[in-house]
Amino acid sequence: MVYIKKKVRKLIKSMDDNFTISLGMRNWVSKKIYVKHNLIIKSSGVGYCTNCKSKFKTADRVGSLCRCPNCNQLLQVRKSTLSYYNFKSDFRVVEYLDGFFILRGFEVSSTYQGATKSISHNFVEYQRLVISKEEILLLSSNVFKVYLSTVMVIHNEKHTSWRASSHGYGWYASNGIIYWDNLSRDIKNSPYQYCPIERTLKKIKVKTLEVILQRILINPISFELLSKLKLYSLARCCDSFTDSGSFEKRFGVPKSYLPFMVEHNISYKELHILQVVRKTDISLIKRIYNLTCFDELMKYVDIEKAFAMGLTVYNEHFYRDYLEMANTLGMNMKDKKVLYPVNIVESHNELLKQIEDIKQQEIIEKIKIRYEELKGNSYQDEKFAVFPASSMSSLILESQMQNNCVRTYGERYANHEVDLYFMRLLSNLEHSLVTIEVRGNEVVQCRIKNNASCTKEQMAFINKWERKVLIKEKLYGKV
Repeated sequence: MVYIKKKVRKLIKSMDDNFTISLGMRNWVSKKIYVKHNLIIKSSGVGYCTNCKSKFKTADRVGSLCRCPNCNQLLQVRKSTLSYYNFKSDFRVVEYLDGFFILRGFEVSSTYQGATKSISHNFVEYQRLVISKEEILLLSSNVFKVYLSTVMVIHNEKHTSWRASSHGYGWYASNGIIYWDNLSRDIKNSPYQYCPIERTLKKIKVKTLEVILQRILINPISFELLSKLKLYSLARCCDSFTDSGSFEKRFGVPKSYLPFMVEHNISYKELHILQVVRKTDISLIKRIYNLTCFDELMKYVDIEKAFAMGLTVYNEHFYRDYLEMANTLGMNMKDKKVLYPVNIVESHNELLKQIEDIKQQEIIEKIKIRYEELKGNSYQDEKFAVFPASSMSSLILESQMQNNCVRTYGERYANHEVDLYFMRLLSNLEHSLVTIEVRGNEVVQCRIKNNASCTKEQMAFINKWERKVLIKEKLYGKV
């Protein structure tokens, strides 16, 4: 459990004083849940409905669903030998209190006893989600338990304490149907009294009800406007819109687009697409909706023409990269042949090779410059010599002779990230002996063939070179 802020502690006390299990809620649970927590008990071709206590002939198999002809409930068929069966369902209640929305989570448990062929029902509130403009806090009751990630509710309508859960609101387990009747009463004379919350949220698929309720707290005026305009999908993002100004200022499109927006109940992402393409064509918008690189592609091309030339969700990333490479290479970005290639993937690969060739040539030239900068660090004694890598080809050759990966260091060497040196015998300067990596004028790695360690004699020379040349340069600069 976690610390509860003072204002939430005050709210908990207020909830205890104001929240009840009303007769209206009990009747609602009976009609919406209890009736579904029943069985058809079958014996010798006769079914007995535990809901309405009627009997009727049935050919439905045990384990299948059967509709009772008397109460019209679709219930599971079980054998008459069944001695015990337990149903569990959950539901939520939306409340408003002291500037907070609260989602109350309940679990319903119903138990069938074969001895009496009767079902008893019980429900308990075990979680509360407290929603403010700043945070969403989960409160768990003393009847809520978690064992090895399994949610358990001890069924007793009485509970004595509410505690903040350390699991966060992502552990909010209650996600069943919603009882709304308390909300319309609660929001009277509040800033939210004109917000048609229930009507709007029933029209859109809501998985994270708590997030939308928080957005309503932040911008109720925008939510009210969007709901009354019948822009229900946009209402779920009400905090993303201004609460004043003209239609075009709020939505980024002329008001003449409103009938189209209402007809197709466009979402926030679809509105963004509409703002860009400026065409009331829902099939085009739906097609663009599936693209992840839409904004980047629109910098260069007409998206409809791109579709006609073969743009799909499968090659859009190739197309984006192709256009960016074409721009980098200084190609004519007004030329239709450049903008709309016949084969997107092939054209992408051709430009990629050009880019890689140019990059490789740049690395080759930089390594030559780097050699000129470092050749003053060359050193030798009576037996050994050490000098910087002079070219990309020398790195490749060194990598082959030493069976190491120094060739992959070319770009880092060219960009001053590492310094690379080769150590040789004076008697055989063409044959690789030791590959040395230097950073900040300090030797950080030196290896002989197959990345093996140097001999003591080789290390003595390397240490002497580091001390006399590299450290001296580090301390005093080139001399």
